[in-house]
Amino acid sequence: MYRSMAEQDIREDQMTSVSSVDYVRALKGKGSVLVTPSSLMTQIGILHTSFSLSLGEQYELPYKSGLIMIQNSNRSHEKAVATLYGSGNGTVIVPSSTIQFFSEEIGKVCVFNNGENTKYIIKNTRNESQNIIITFIE
Repeated sequence: MYRSMAEQDIREDQMTSVSSVDYVRALKGKGSVLVTPSSLMTQIGILHTSFSLSLGEQYELPYKSGLIMIQNSNRSHEKAVATLYGSGNGTVIVPSSTIQFFSEEIGKVCVFNNGENTKYIIKNTRNESQNIIITFIE
C-alpha cells in the first residue's frame, strides 16, 4: 500500500529529544541540504573548537575582529578573554600567564594578526605541543 511522505513523517511532538546532532537540515535555494552544526555556527560568526599546535605551528581564525576566549589546556584551566580589532590591537579583558595577545612572545601561545584587516592567528611558541580551546564571536 502506498503512503504519502506526509503520512510517513513523525510528528514533531513525537520526536526524540537529543542534546547534539551530527547534521542539521537546511534550505538552500529550493533544495534541502545537510550542514554540520559547527559549520552553521561559523557562518553566523561563532566558532568553538579545540586543536593541538606543535612548536611554531599556527591556526588561522576565520575572522578579522571579534571577542575571543582562549585556553591553553596543557598549562592551566584559566581562560583568557580579549576583544580583537581589525587594526591589530584590542583590549585584554581577562589576562592569562600562558597567552600573549597582539604580539609574539617566546614561551607562550600568541594571538595576533599580521597587518590591518588581516585574519588573526593563534601561534604556539612554547617548546612543546599545546592543546588549545577557543570560543570566538565575530
